Amino acid sequence: MDSYFFLILPAIAAAAFFIKGLTGFGPALIFIPVGALFFAPQSIIVASSFLDLAAGLIMWRTVRTVQSVPFMLGIVAAMAVGTVAGVFLLSYVPADTFRVLLGVAVFILGLWFAVLRTKASFDRLQDQLPEKCSRKDLGYAGASGVLGGLFGISGPPIIWHLGRQFQMSTFRDLLIVFFVFAAIARIISFSVAGLVTYETMMFTAAGLPGLLIGLYLGTRVFFRIDETVFSKTVGAALIAFAILIII
Repeated sequence: MDSYFFLILPAIAAAAFFIKGLTGFGPALIFIPVGALFFAPQSIIVASSFLDLAAGLIMWRTVRTVQSVPFMLGIVAAMAVGTVAGVFLLSYVPADTFRVLLGVAVFILGLWFAVLRTKASFDRLQDQLPEKCSRKDLGYAGASGVLGGLFGISGPPIIWHLGRQFQMSTFRDLLIVFFVFAAIARIISFSVAGLVTYETMMFTAAGLPGLLIGLYLGTRVFFRIDETVFSKTVGAALIAFAILIII
């Protein structure tokens, strides 16, 4: 294996985890499609999960608004079940069949964040979690798990669902916690499937310096912007991700 991945992957990780620090989500949507242009896609997907877990654990100390344990347990459990189903489907269904559809869905989601969400009254968005999950919460979390297992990209359904309900700090905190457990579920599933290899761990190690730089810069920017700028930034990021997925 050529050693030039130690030059390429830190740069990709820095861009990916800048978005993670800023929005609470997104590294897989950059790291996987761009990394797959240079390296084995399967190894990149697995390495992305390890990096996402590391980033989530680092960011956990900034979480302030996530206090409803029953709500979080519900969506994490639904996501875990969905992840197992997604990894199972990966063994039987060619993921590329659905990649363009996923890209189109992410593009529409980006337009909604950038345009429609900014026109809504932010005063209607909640800053506290409900006491327990609704069926919709469980459904969107489960769908995110399926996408995570199938593509390594679990964000779109849960981002759409939570983005309509919560203010930016609560939204970001929720995604930080959610994606820690999503990454754990993917890593366990990949391990059971025999997909964690020496190559994936080398890719993970190569991406860590970029991860630290990206997280630091993204987090600093997050605490300096308002709700409108945040929503437009999320929308622009999602539109860019959609184009990368389709390409």
